[in-house]
Parts: sequence; structure tokens; C-alpha cells
Amino acid sequence: MQQFQLLIKPVSYRCNLRCKYCFYLRVEDIYPKIDPFRMSDEVLESMISQLLKYRFRESIFGWQGGEPTLAGLDFFKKVVSFQQKYGQSGQIVGNAIQTNGTLLAKNEEWAKFLEKYKFLIGLSLDGPKHIHDRYRKDIKGGSVWEKVMQAAQTFRDYGVEFNILCVVSKANVSKAEEIYKFFLENGFYHLQFIPALEADQNGKRASFSVSANQLGKFYCNLFNIWRKNPDKASIRLFNGMIAHHLGYPKGNCAYEKKCADYMLVEWNGDVYPCDFFVQDKYKLGNLLKQDLSELKQKRDNSFAQIKLKLSPICQKCKWLELCYGGCVKDRFFQDNPHADRSYYCEAYRALFKESNQWFIKYSKNISY
Repeated sequence: MQQFQLLIKPVSYRCNLRCKYCFYLRVEDIYPKIDPFRMSDEVLESMISQLLKYRFRESIFGWQGGEPTLAGLDFFKKVVSFQQKYGQSGQIVGNAIQTNGTLLAKNEEWAKFLEKYKFLIGLSLDGPKHIHDRYRKDIKGGSVWEKVMQAAQTFRDYGVEFNILCVVSKANVSKAEEIYKFFLENGFYHLQFIPALEADQNGKRASFSVSANQLGKFYCNLFNIWRKNPDKASIRLFNGMIAHHLGYPKGNCAYEKKCADYMLVEWNGDVYPCDFFVQDKYKLGNLLKQDLSELKQKRDNSFAQIKLKLSPICQKCKWLELCYGGCVKDRFFQDNPHADRSYYCEAYRALFKESNQWFIKYSKNISY
């Protein structure tokens, strides 16, 4: 295997924000707060040494939360130290942090470290202030937009590579042109859009979530704006479609045939197949008690098989190779009207119908 990635939760669900659409806060039911609530050196060293000993050509460590920077800069200095200790000649070791950015704004020490060791930063930003602050607030309900923008400027000032992760919610689903224009005007050219989809207490689609019809319109509107000048911005979803037509992996597990190229490690070493499935029934084991290879084999033989079980409609669908049924978690959504299909099936179909011929023609003009 050329690449393998661990998604790591060094402080689990702990966060300094209270985003209304955050799905990971429910993990508190599994890990009630204890002190210290941070990955230990023992777990950290074991995790890094185990992954690097398998000599994947690329070993990627993706640090997430909650808010992973709550682990502190000294923690991430240990990360680099252990990677240098256990890394072998010819290996490519990468680090990525998904962050709300508030603890990194105007923080010179953090910025210098991130640039020195080439961490890739995913910065969560949903658009202009009136949109971003709708669902993304601090623990007191206050605005954080200014700090996020300051973090982006800090990254620029110190040469830290970063991209934008935008959650598509009720706040911005009808405003594709507005948020895209905002991103370009502020020099944000590497973008990822993910839909908010959570259930309320009654098992129905939560008020902040977007319907398949809404998401389909958003994707189509975004595509038609972007295609006027496709070299202006890199959008992960569209990059995946281009890659597909060039014969390469899409670079997004949701749209690949298999979802087996990463696992999630919680703060105490517990391992799960995915951050959307941190539940007792999906727990694979603990890396202090079992080897990562054993846990991966268990994942491949169980969870990874779920995506391969497609509905008859999916199997006959003309767009199958573009999405392979989408993310498994969207099949299991409580308020899903489709049996064994993604809640967002119609959104994908709308986008593919609108854009596929354009991507085929565009891809023919790309040479590698």
C-alpha cells in the first residue's frame, strides 16, 4: 500500500467552541471527562512507532478534535520528535491539523513550528461573519469569526500552508455565490465543502442540516460559478471528479469504492474505523493491547465491507463510479427515505447530471 492515514483525537471531543452542528460532542457518552484529558506519551509513541514500522510510502497523521490544538504546542513537538525517532529512510511522513484557528491567531510560536515541520492546516470557516457566526460560537455564545480570520493571516505571514473547510448548513446552503466570492476576495483558493447532516432528538433532520434538494442546488450553483474560471480555486469535490476522469483516485474516501485507507485513534489508544463511527459496537480495539496491523485487518474484514454492499438502484446507476454510494454514515441517517442509499443520493445525481460532460471535456485537456 502506498499510503495510510491515522485520524487522531489527542483531546477527544474537547473544544473551546460549541458549534451547533458538531457531531463529535456525542463521544462524551463514551469518554466522560477525566483529568488529564489528553493523549499520553505512551499512547503517542506507540501509535507513531507502529504506523512507521510498516514503511508505507506515505504515512499521514491527521490531528482532529474537538480542537486538537488544546493538546498544546509541547505535545506536537513530541509528535515530531517521535516521528523523527521512528521514521525510516525513504518514508514520507505528513501531518495535518483540522482546527477552528482561534488558539493560533497571532501566535508566532505556533506558526513558526507549523511552518518548520510543514504541517498542513485545515481551517474551519463557513463564510462571511454573519454566516460563520450563525452556528460556530465560543462556549459563551460569542463570535469567533475575527479570530479565525486572524489565524488565516498569521498562517500567511509565516508561510504555513492551509486550506479552508466550509460546512454547508442552513446558514449558507442558498448562498453559494456569496461565500465563494468571499473566499476568493480573501485569498482562500483551496476549498472543501461538507454538508451538515445530523438528527434532532426526534430522529428527524436537525434544523441546521441541509436536505438533498438543497445540497444538490448548492453543488450545481457552486459548479456553474467555479467553471467560469476553474483555475482560480481548487475545490476538493471537483478535483475528485477530474482525477476520476484521468484514471486516478478521487482523494476523498466518501466517493471511493472502498473506505479502508485509514483508522481513527482516540486519546487513550482506542481505535475505530472512522470518526463518524466512534461507538462501542464499532470499536476495533486498543493499540496498547493490539498491533495496528491486527486492528486494520479487523477493520478490513468488517466495517470496510459495509460500503461494498450497494443497493440494487446503486448497482444499476449510471453515476456509480463517481460516488459508489457516498459516505456510509449518510446511508445510516435516521431520517433517510432511501433504503441502503445515501441520504444525499439525489444531490449527487443532480451534480453529476449538471457537470459530468464538462469534466470529461476539461479532463481531456489536462496532461500529466
